[in-house]
Amino acid sequence: MIENVSTDQDIVKYEKNIVEILDRAVNLFRRTNLTELAEKWDRILKTYNSK
Repeated sequence: MIENVSTDQDIVKYEKNIVEILDRAVNLFRRTNLTELAEKWDRILKTYNSK
């Protein structure tokens, strides 16, 4: 049976994707004048980046 093994490179790739998605969400919320939501998601992004 083949095991699903993640490598460090895969983990880094997934983490970069998460950061990119969060960043895009923040930018979208700012462009659509959803300032409060943008600030909340920006805090989530900063927390994720600091881990």
